[in-house]
Amino acid sequence: MNGVVRRAWGGFAHPRGLAIASSIALAGSYAIAVRRPVPGWELRHTEWINSAPDAIADVLYPIMQLGTLAGPAIVAVGIAAVRRDWLLSGATMLAGLAAWFGAKGVKRMVERERPLGFIADIIIREGDGTGLGFVSGHSAVAATAAVMAMAALRGRWRLIPPVLAFLVGIARVVHGVHLTADIVGGWALGVLIGLGALGLVDLASPRPTTTESAS
Repeated sequence: MNGVVRRAWGGFAHPRGLAIASSIALAGSYAIAVRRPVPGWELRHTEWINSAPDAIADVLYPIMQLGTLAGPAIVAVGIAAVRRDWLLSGATMLAGLAAWFGAKGVKRMVERERPLGFIADIIIREGDGTGLGFVSGHSAVAATAAVMAMAALRGRWRLIPPVLAFLVGIARVVHGVHLTADIVGGWALGVLIGLGALGLVDLASPRPTTTESAS
């Protein structure tokens, strides 16, 4: 083997607490997503974020692409190239795929429309605004990629992935394709998938992982 020293649960100090919090966020956002009519406060928050200037939307657009499968692919390549951790790298790509297709499955179950179905004057900056909204696939993939990236990073560098995942979610609202609960649900689902992937990496590791935490 390559002698990679891998921290248990990717160095997260309280993975179970994070999983519980994410589960609550996913359940709460689901409860909002199935409500009819859509809560007025959610519509107002969505409109407020969506009203951002075009200049902000332009800045966020390239960051938003980290919520496609390019996000976990970049993280996987980085882990393989810098850390030579092929197991974590492969798990990152598989977790990204799980988040992408998992979000699509949730969308079919919930069948919540995108903002255009509830806000007639929503500013749509990507696509035609049709389709299903809950949960946001981009947010889920970005959150999963962030969890996996944090497992490979140390110190203050670990702050960058969650910030990028946050911006991906905000960008989806700015571009008029998601309501706010869609984003929260996507983030929560992505974190849960990422933690699950790290748990499987621990199980598959050829030697005991360290208990060091970089938090």
